[in-house]
Amino acid sequence: MSKWLWWLSAGLLILNWSLAPIVGTETDIWWHLAAGQRFWQHGLELTDPYSFTEANHPWTRIDWLFQALAFPVFQQGGLSALIFMRSIALLGGAAMVAFLVQRRGRAEAWLLVLLVASIWTHSISLRPASLSLVLTTLWVLLLELARRGRPSALWCLPPLMVFWFNLHVASLAGILLLGLYSLGNALERLRAGQRPDWKWWISLGLSSLATLINPQGWKTVYYPIHFLLFKSPWRDVILEVQPPVWGTPGAWQSRLLLALSLVGAVDCWRKRELTPLLVTLVMGFLMNQAVRHQFQLCVALVPWAVLRLPGSFRAVTGVLAFLLSLQSLTALVVLQFPLSGLVRRESFSERLAAQTAQGPVGLRVFTDMNAGGYFLYHFDGRQKVFVDSRTDQVYLQPNFLAAYFEIWLGRPHALKLLDDYQVQAVVNNRLASNDSPLWSQLKQSGGWVCVSSDMIGELYVRKELAGQFVDTPMPDYLRAFLAAFPLEARGQLSEAEASWQQSLQDYPQFASAHQWLARLWTAQGRRREARRALARAEFYHAENIGLEEDWRRLGITWPRWLRSYFLPFWAI
Repeated sequence: MSKWLWWLSAGLLILNWSLAPIVGTETDIWWHLAAGQRFWQHGLELTDPYSFTEANHPWTRIDWLFQALAFPVFQQGGLSALIFMRSIALLGGAAMVAFLVQRRGRAEAWLLVLLVASIWTHSISLRPASLSLVLTTLWVLLLELARRGRPSALWCLPPLMVFWFNLHVASLAGILLLGLYSLGNALERLRAGQRPDWKWWISLGLSSLATLINPQGWKTVYYPIHFLLFKSPWRDVILEVQPPVWGTPGAWQSRLLLALSLVGAVDCWRKRELTPLLVTLVMGFLMNQAVRHQFQLCVALVPWAVLRLPGSFRAVTGVLAFLLSLQSLTALVVLQFPLSGLVRRESFSERLAAQTAQGPVGLRVFTDMNAGGYFLYHFDGRQKVFVDSRTDQVYLQPNFLAAYFEIWLGRPHALKLLDDYQVQAVVNNRLASNDSPLWSQLKQSGGWVCVSSDMIGELYVRKELAGQFVDTPMPDYLRAFLAAFPLEARGQLSEAEASWQQSLQDYPQFASAHQWLARLWTAQGRRREARRALARAEFYHAENIGLEEDWRRLGITWPRWLRSYFLPFWAI
């Protein structure tokens, strides 16, 4: 394969990975959009405009620049534009990784780029972290240029830090990396009997000062450091800041990259280069402390990661590159459009959000904090939430966290706490909390009324407010999907099939509709159509309940890792 074919293969693979369907309950993007919208309407707000529990509490605006930039993109192109920008960011980061490893053999460089990209894809989301991955890579690239004899690259770091820190808090990792490179450079020069190069330390000082150029000064710098270094009740809840295990997505790839980096760093140490070993040990330690660090810091291990393949295996990687790029191209053409459908709409209730937003101004709403961002966007500041994904402002309040879970899990004092906090509406996201006893408690209580219910959620309001909520129609895809079940129960199978097909007209990537069509066609002996529908169902939501049994019913018992390769081809 000529060199450009290797990189075409990598580009197709990474583009396909970057368009992996997004779990709908990960709704942080919606509160980022809500904050971005308010930025353009009201300027930069530094107190909480959204919740009734923390009203007017100081709000640490760590990601304000991302929000200000994301909302105009969304306004012009919707979710499709944001997903497209995310893909461009991942491809750009991969291109910089390729530049870092350009001196390696084609197969080795290709594998290293894909190894880093595969780690990144487990953190892919419509959040500031996606852009921060690219900026981390650019930062490492500039550090490596300076280490390899182009010290002028150091002067690019302070202005880059001003932009990066206002975009995402992970920029503090850049300060740590610059400090490690500066220390490594000083130790190497002292070992060689030379004077320290002060350009490194000056750049470190200026870059550190650059973090203070933000709307809230030192408080914005202190806040995330405090969260990372001191015990917070939220750290037991947020999975991203907990230590990874082997089963954590991206963990084995991160540990493989760490092993390759350690081998290369030891080799550099023998050549009297101390920086690689210093960076590898510190980054490796941090990557094993928090899941989030794996995604953010993995690229720092790439410059000296050792990967040497025997000649025969290089030929194997060529065949592998062709097969994977063919699968990726097929998936892109057949399965990935429209882009907006890659956000799973069935994971949060569009209908309930719109209905709750019709409530009175100042309505006090309790909902799942992960889905809270979706409600914030629809509320536009008119209604208020108990807590949401912006839990930054309440990290230091353990009693508040205890109250949230007491309610959400339906524990003994749940209804009393709703009274104490004067909550007026409660929204149930079935996918997040359907097993909670809270909903049966609300049903049995004489003070609450369920004013709306569907397969995705329920809306309960105080009895005296029930008349203020007008029922809103279901989205077309959900209405058609649910209409199919009574038809199927009455034996009107062709009508049920048509109804499920109709739901896909509005939402082509609705995994559950594809899955029910597959079941219907399997029972009718229409194997090819069933396999096509089931392949689409698994591609769009591999965790849908019953998929393994559906495949066995169809006579396909391949292991999931092997089956996943053929999904795009079967979906044609």
